Amino acid sequence: MNKETIFKNRILLAIRLANEDTVGKQIAKRMVDGKLIVKITDSICMNIQITEGRLELVESSDNARAIYEFGDLDSACGLLNKELSPYAATVHKQLKLQGLATLNDTFESLLLLAYEQEKGLR
Repeated sequence: MNKETIFKNRILLAIRLANEDTVGKQIAKRMVDGKLIVKITDSICMNIQITEGRLELVESSDNARAIYEFGDLDSACGLLNKELSPYAATVHKQLKLQGLATLNDTFESLLLLAYEQEKGLR
């Protein structure tokens, strides 16, 4: 499986867990309504609409409340697989978080949950 597919699948898993998993639903309930853009600079862009704790992919990226942007595909995969820390990635400009910090932080929790699910840690 190529890195682009791995990246997209992890984001989709985080969305699915937010909507279907008991722990994921608890995390998603803390998310404010609005749009979150998850992207890799100049590459992949996934627009997520949050409505009453429910997440879904949408086409439009208009009026985003937060942007979770990875610098490149290698950095994204490193972060998603816990091979690179968010702090180091931010310092080295491989991760840029914009907008509502609580929305980005809560989405980070969903990504961690997806990592644990994928690795069989939960």
